[in-house]
Amino acid sequence: MTELRTADVAVVGAGVSGLTAARRLAQAGLSVVVAEAGDRVGGRAMNLDVADGVITEGGGQWVGPGQDRILSLLDELGLETFKTYVDGKSIYRRGGRSKRYEGLVPPLNPLALADFAQLQLRLERMARTVPLDTPWTARRARSWDSTTFGHWLDANAMTAEAKEMFTIGFSVTNAEDPHSTSLLVQLARIRGAGGIDHTLNITGGAQESRVVGGTVRIAQRLADDLGDAVVLDSPVIEIAHDADGVSVRSARVDVRADRVIIAMSPADAARIHVTPGLPTRRTMLQRRWSVGAESKLFAVYDRPFWREQGLNGQAVTDLPVAQYVVDNSPPDGSVGILLTFLGTAGHRPDAILDDPAARRSAFLGDLTVLFGPRAANPVGYFEKDWTQEPWISGCVGSRAPGSLTQYTDADRCPVGRIHWAGTETATVNQGYFDGAVRAAERAVREVLDSGLVKVASRPAG
Repeated sequence: MTELRTADVAVVGAGVSGLTAARRLAQAGLSVVVAEAGDRVGGRAMNLDVADGVITEGGGQWVGPGQDRILSLLDELGLETFKTYVDGKSIYRRGGRSKRYEGLVPPLNPLALADFAQLQLRLERMARTVPLDTPWTARRARSWDSTTFGHWLDANAMTAEAKEMFTIGFSVTNAEDPHSTSLLVQLARIRGAGGIDHTLNITGGAQESRVVGGTVRIAQRLADDLGDAVVLDSPVIEIAHDADGVSVRSARVDVRADRVIIAMSPADAARIHVTPGLPTRRTMLQRRWSVGAESKLFAVYDRPFWREQGLNGQAVTDLPVAQYVVDNSPPDGSVGILLTFLGTAGHRPDAILDDPAARRSAFLGDLTVLFGPRAANPVGYFEKDWTQEPWISGCVGSRAPGSLTQYTDADRCPVGRIHWAGTETATVNQGYFDGAVRAAERAVREVLDSGLVKVASRPAG
């Protein structure tokens, strides 16, 4: 039996953005119902159990300085953070040779280092001309949106080594190949994240800290406070909106509300039938949304043995799988965990992308090259492939080239009584947890400024 409920606002999606929106609405004195398609809260934040009492993050995991809204929410929820492990030397491997180094910058060839610096300078200079809230109004917006970030790197990098560094770094942060990312979108992201150093760095950057117990605890704590307002296993099928309100129909609960906030990626929001139909810009944006295909691979060891060698577990390489490696061990170092990200950037053999056994073998082979024979025999191995989630299309994605100037603010522009959240709709720290919180709070402001009629004040019948 489908339960019938009435609320001031319905929220679709129980990720960090949807649950933050519900919390802020409840704090404003409004009643809410959150419908979540899956059997858990968190969206693209989730924990993987790797040992007794030890987890690693299968999805988004980092927060950093400048991400003020997520840091404020963590304080509000009483959650603690710890620093990503950086003590010791990192490894840079290219062309069959490994070098150990200290600090943030790998020991590139001097020409490549100069090339990296000129690419960074040019990109940040271009990014400063892109308005945060209206990037499509930049003077060169159409030209930049008609090409990809990868194509720009191909045309402007003078050394293969510098281009590889940009490709590795932005493939990890974007969860997709730079050749799939609009140059204009990338410039807007650089501007909104506070620059390239902040985007790519650990210390002082977006990867500086993790949440004790995993980032999914953010969603769990939010959901606990909301109680039975959160309904799981209830994918939304249809939303009907008119001058009097919205009707949200889902598997386990139907909600009549004044407004609805949809906190899903545009690609996933396309699953919902909306009556009357959405405007053309929004419909086409959902159809053309590019979803990241990145996976996370984890090798688990009885202890972080690399630390005994004076290494911090970080590596930047040209190896087939482990092109960027980071120590993802728990704060107490009770077990050792090495993490890499596997996407579609570069020219990997098809077997690595398609065959789990080949992928595992290649990853452990790469780790053995980097950290020695002890890396060949982990006590555990885990993967998280977001393309296999039943209700989530993939990692944080982006707009296809051309769609930012074509569809402008359709990602977040309200449609009647329908409002949009989710990190994809943020203009600052898009793709991060901070962007998810900012998007939620922006959608809540829209609702509160809309002249919403509270359920309790409506005439009976």
